[in-house]
Amino acid sequence: MERAIAIVTGLLVGLFSLILTAVAAIENLAREILASGGIRGEFQTALLIVLLVTLAIGAFRLFGGVFAVLIGVVLMLILLHALLVTAGVPIH
Repeated sequence: MERAIAIVTGLLVGLFSLILTAVAAIENLAREILASGGIRGEFQTALLIVLLVTLAIGAFRLFGGVFAVLIGVVLMLILLHALLVTAGVPIH
């Protein structure tokens, strides 16, 4: 049971890590493009904030269902584990 919880939790963390890596790469590329275009300082920061908020919203819309399913599976496995332990079923 612990192995199943660890696998699902690992998938959740891996997906989150993948999304963060992609957002960081896009932000770095956008920063380089803006700097090469002569846009620097506070205006560059403002544009990057808008880009990052847009990317975050897009990621949650795209992967929100996957996150919800994975979190639901983890919670169901934890509940099942607690019920089996309480019932005295040996889990190993």
